[in-house]
Amino acid sequence: MDKTMPSPAERISALRRELDCATQALYRQFGGYQAPVVPLDACVACCMNADLEREMRRLPLRSLTARHFYEYNDAAKSTVQPADEIKYLAPRMLELLAQGAQLHHSTELYLDRLGRCGPGAFSPQESAALQRFALAFFALGLEQWHEPRASVFQGEEAFSCLLMWDYAGVPLDALLAHWMACGSESATLHFVDACFYEFLWGGHCISNAFATHRGGYRATMEQWLGLPATRRHWAERLMQLADRGPASTWLPAGMGDHPRYALDERIGSVFDAMAA
Repeated sequence: MDKTMPSPAERISALRRELDCATQALYRQFGGYQAPVVPLDACVACCMNADLEREMRRLPLRSLTARHFYEYNDAAKSTVQPADEIKYLAPRMLELLAQGAQLHHSTELYLDRLGRCGPGAFSPQESAALQRFALAFFALGLEQWHEPRASVFQGEEAFSCLLMWDYAGVPLDALLAHWMACGSESATLHFVDACFYEFLWGGHCISNAFATHRGGYRATMEQWLGLPATRRHWAERLMQLADRGPASTWLPAGMGDHPRYALDERIGSVFDAMAA
């Protein structure tokens, strides 16, 4: 290994620090919003425990737990969300996300409430803080291949995490640009699994069920995957990966719910698609 290049552990440590800094920046940016004095936009008749709803308005923000946000996010809600309520809660919700908390029954919907705020609800400074956090989160997840369940991606494919940010209303351009610029084997292996299971699996189109009504997301991803520069980049990266041969850092060989397709088979399939 080139001694001038940081090791995978060093990269992960540095990216974790950046994610921590981005989290604290959210607290500073959204710190002026106060806890709602009226009930939250969540059904407490049958969806959310009423005691948890009251606690979310009365307890210190940093003491709220994943259980609070799971029930809050899973509850019936208005199509358009109350922006001040969401912006008050956002720093803690995203902090828990960075810590690997489960915030909904489906990863793609963790941040759905953020994206339901009306047009122009977030100032340029607030949007920039959210974008910084999203990029730091995604960059860290791309380096965490070896232990998927301990990753901020929580074992999900990277495309699913991009869809989560699309639901949050965060543009994906900076995240995709970072992925292209990232030279690590981990980032390339994440591309293999995401492309294989969420693009090739659906017949060269985005196949995630949560993307069915997200036409903008599907168009963005399918256009990106179809660009000659994108295809050439990943074909070259996969060729380099194959030339080096299997390494211990390639483990694990896929998630438990996809046992039929060995990693080398997935790499070959994605290479053929990108090189075509």
